[in-house]
Amino acid sequence: MRPEDAAEFQQRQIADCDLATGVAAGTRDSFERLRTVFAYGVLCYDVYTMVGDHALLIYEQALRDRFMEWCAGTVSFRGPQTPDVSYTVASYDDVKKRADRMMRRRAKLVVGTHVIEFNGTLHGLRRWARTAGLLRGRRSRAVEEALAKLRNHVAHPSGHHVDTPVGAARTVRDLAELINQLWGQATPDGRLYPAPLRREIAVLSWNSSGRTRMEPAGALTAPESLKDQDDEYQHLVVRAIPFIPGSRWNDEHWAEFDTHYETTQFPTEYLWGPGTRAEARTWLEHERPEGDSADFTDRVFLVQDHEHLLPPMRPAVAAGLPDNQRVGIWHAIRADFPADAFVHVRDSGDRSAGHARHPGDCPACSAEVLGSGSHDDALRAAAAALGPIVAVQLPPARLPTSTFWPERP
Repeated sequence: MRPEDAAEFQQRQIADCDLATGVAAGTRDSFERLRTVFAYGVLCYDVYTMVGDHALLIYEQALRDRFMEWCAGTVSFRGPQTPDVSYTVASYDDVKKRADRMMRRRAKLVVGTHVIEFNGTLHGLRRWARTAGLLRGRRSRAVEEALAKLRNHVAHPSGHHVDTPVGAARTVRDLAELINQLWGQATPDGRLYPAPLRREIAVLSWNSSGRTRMEPAGALTAPESLKDQDDEYQHLVVRAIPFIPGSRWNDEHWAEFDTHYETTQFPTEYLWGPGTRAEARTWLEHERPEGDSADFTDRVFLVQDHEHLLPPMRPAVAAGLPDNQRVGIWHAIRADFPADAFVHVRDSGDRSAGHARHPGDCPACSAEVLGSGSHDDALRAAAAALGPIVAVQLPPARLPTSTFWPERP
């Protein structure tokens, strides 16, 4: 590249990393300094390492600034056998000093209806942000852990390292997502904290020979070029993430759709079917369903283990099962994707794998255990996380190409 082209290219790598309106001034100023300095990496390669390292330090600054806004000048602690006590704090240094004293008394920070161990360090701040619901997503939790380890390496170096423009840009972009999420703004097409995805009305079709297709609902009103062959097809109308070539959000498992089990990667909602093309067209013209937006992070799944492990199920669907289908051991799992919940339950039987078997975040994967036991036990655990669950009863229907999951009865 020519020098001016190289400079413009590098600036574009982080040009769209804008922070939310309400972000604290200190965090915003530190972040904007990073964006300004990043462009000078074309003149001095070491600047990329400096930018990447300093971005990791701003990680903690952002959490501190957000904590001060959250506590609004007052922090409360609860001792082992003492009532809550509140203290006035004017700066985060006051918070850190108070946290140190309260830790020695085995007192915990009060966060809404929860209490957590809090020492005022990055570890405590991360736990507070998660408990307060400011950070979301199960897979992003692992990235937060990695960023914390990198930050500690930068703050307490044990050797020399060199970062690349790609690595520095990735760190800055991740930092922007984290800051915006702390202040309540998800990132469109984000890697860590993506905004809800748009779902459109789609038609899933299959024939007796096993051929499947997914098409927008509008295709049913188009000229029927495949009319002869289409007589063999059965159709389901769903609300789903549209398939866009090259998109990171394409659902590779759309052909696994099952009304009873969560076998697609992203939330796919059953609306009608199965039936003929003419019946589907009539239903669409009468009902005129519309698309919506769906957040796929932090979903709650119920996994049934009866004779063999079954695919994850939505709590509302599990609540609508007849008594003879509620047998076996049930697990309530919070995860971003159904495969994450399934793999956790499958591998938790192997003690050497290190998966959590009791309620809490799993140290070995991106899942959180909410509870296990009978069908009613799992539903109660799910309700504690979601609120009241309204049972739904859906007709059994699935595409014949479903091979990703174990065979179901």
